[in-house]
Amino acid sequence: MVDLKAYLERIHYTQRPDTNLETLMEIHRLHPKYIPFENLNPLTGRPISLGIEDIFDKLILSHRGGYCFEHNTLFKQVLIQLGFQVSGFWARVIWNIDPTQITARTHMLLHIVYEGQAYIADVGFGAMTLTAPLLFAPDIVQETQHGIFRIIQKEKFYILQVLQENEWRSIYQFYTEVLESIDYEVANWYVSTHPNSHFTKQLIVAKVDDDGRYTLHDNVLNIRYDSGRKESFLFSTACEVIEALQHTFNIRTRGLDNLEEVLSAIISTKQVS
Repeated sequence: MVDLKAYLERIHYTQRPDTNLETLMEIHRLHPKYIPFENLNPLTGRPISLGIEDIFDKLILSHRGGYCFEHNTLFKQVLIQLGFQVSGFWARVIWNIDPTQITARTHMLLHIVYEGQAYIADVGFGAMTLTAPLLFAPDIVQETQHGIFRIIQKEKFYILQVLQENEWRSIYQFYTEVLESIDYEVANWYVSTHPNSHFTKQLIVAKVDDDGRYTLHDNVLNIRYDSGRKESFLFSTACEVIEALQHTFNIRTRGLDNLEEVLSAIISTKQVS
């Protein structure tokens, strides 16, 4: 169980929650706005716990963020306590990846059934995090506040796609096999500790706001506005990056004693190259 009052305060939800589509839509919109995607723990050599109490303490009480397993585990628990029928699916990420490459099963998303209708929810996919649940129905174009999406069906899996600059781009392929907590633990251990995992080598931070999507990759802040306009900012020092973490993404970095050192090393490598 989690403290629903504290969670709803964290995401600035001010209405009385109920088991209805309006509540589901609103908390799905607010969650990625106020709880950022970030990988500061793996980047600085700290473990990621998928215990619900640990996730709640980190994302809610400590005003940190997390990645897919943390976000969607928390969101799943919140929805269950609100009375929704929720289960976890798994996916292979194919966003910005060579289509001939087979990726591991390292992403978690949610399957929700409400009044006989199935939905897909995902509050933890970084730069392309959904801001609304999608009808689990193939080949239907679905417009949300921060993007136009569709789900296409293959023989053994489904693919989530987003429309960008008049081109459908694939985000991940997902499977309808329901997974248990231990299955996510294995994937979580790999992506948070393996030396080849990008989460242990690169800073990856993201959030959505009312005007667009914000992403921080190492020392580059990119803003893609819903209007189509883009902005990019290059930071030359670790202090500038930490300031962006604190003020742009509202992440409390207290306790991450080696963060400046790690970021300085990343920036130094980029400057040399």
